Amino acid sequence: MKKQKIFFYSIIVCSSLIALQAKAGSETPASSTQPQVLGLKASPVPPIIAAVSEAKTKLGEIALNHSMIPVYRNIKNKKTGKTAKTISGYKLGDKDIALAILDPGTNQIITTVGRLNGKKMLFPDPAVDVKLAYFNGVNSRFRVNVPANGQVVALKYLISPKESGSKAAIENSLYEAVYVPYSQNFNDPAVLSYGADYLNGIIARVAKDLENTPSRSVPGLTITQAIKPALIKSLVYAEHTDTAKILKGEIQNTVDQLNSLFALNEGDTYKYSVSSAGARGIAQFIPSTYSSLVSRHSDADLIPDFIAGMSDHKNSIKAMYLLLDDYAGAIRVKASLGFAEGRIFEYGAASYNGGTSRVAKAVNLFGENWNLDRSAEINSLKSDIRWLKSKIKKTADKKIKSALNSQLSSATSKLADLQAGSLRNETVSYLQKIYKVIQYFNTQGEQLALAK
Repeated sequence: MKKQKIFFYSIIVCSSLIALQAKAGSETPASSTQPQVLGLKASPVPPIIAAVSEAKTKLGEIALNHSMIPVYRNIKNKKTGKTAKTISGYKLGDKDIALAILDPGTNQIITTVGRLNGKKMLFPDPAVDVKLAYFNGVNSRFRVNVPANGQVVALKYLISPKESGSKAAIENSLYEAVYVPYSQNFNDPAVLSYGADYLNGIIARVAKDLENTPSRSVPGLTITQAIKPALIKSLVYAEHTDTAKILKGEIQNTVDQLNSLFALNEGDTYKYSVSSAGARGIAQFIPSTYSSLVSRHSDADLIPDFIAGMSDHKNSIKAMYLLLDDYAGAIRVKASLGFAEGRIFEYGAASYNGGTSRVAKAVNLFGENWNLDRSAEINSLKSDIRWLKSKIKKTADKKIKSALNSQLSSATSKLADLQAGSLRNETVSYLQKIYKVIQYFNTQGEQLALAK
């Protein structure tokens, strides 16, 4: 892999990180040889990783507290007829959050505990001055004023899936998470390379496990022959990068961010990432999709439990691989007219975002041009239909009106077919994002080119 772009940041913070690396390096010497993962070269462990590990250990010793607020409602006594306020349940109040901060003046890691209420945080410790810069749960970002140029190197956060109901239900749902939130200050080439190698190693192990598994999308091939392991990597990065930024060409920043998170959190990266639809973890599966996949692939040794399965990177990558192959196999059956084996990965990726039925219709209708954006053509037809309706309304001549009605019928039918057989704009953008990610890795010498 070619050198990553180096981001320049505060010289003071950079120096303190380097000093901390040196300190950690003196305690935990980096190996003089590069470790191997199934024949792949892996980067030596950067000393800063050991320092982050120390910060996580310190945070592990801190207990996080929280408050419970009773919820009252007026209940009328049937016997006395009197109304009294009665506790009907509880809601979660404020809760602790703990930070591990690198003090560049001493090159030591200090810890502090603050209070989180909604999306507001207050750190009463007089030894620190910390402000919340951006709230995003475990991946929140902070500005440290005291100690001067301090850097948050890890946090401990109380995750609260259920914030109202019975006291027992709320208490039982709470769990602690120790995580390293993203910061550009971690965008050191050694850290970024370590993160990239971490994901490469996971994918390599999954590919090894699946190397003899028959493909459902291309009969006669194994699943890793039908879908190259390197393409799975592009899907992982695409799933966790902003579509608008990627399409604008802002790829380096987003790839660096993911590599930094992989390096600093390894197996916990995206462990706590849950979308509003319930999609979870590095693979962003929803429960129903995962449950169905586990049932179809009983011999694949997938972890049965959804949360546990999506929290395990190796299991998640295997699930992504199997699902892509299943989806592409479904396209083969549903879209025999325009199906092309060289586009297996693209069919699977598009289905990953938009479902197999829509993708199959697009392949059948448009063949090799199935993945194009047709919004301009659709909008043009809608405009024509509006014009024809207006013209028909104003026309008295029966022959002219009949001809216009015929044109309207044709345009309406064509629009219905186009809308039913075209990919949604979201899916088109999703594919374009994946193509951009693949192009980026190709420029880095990783050869992720799609088969033709």
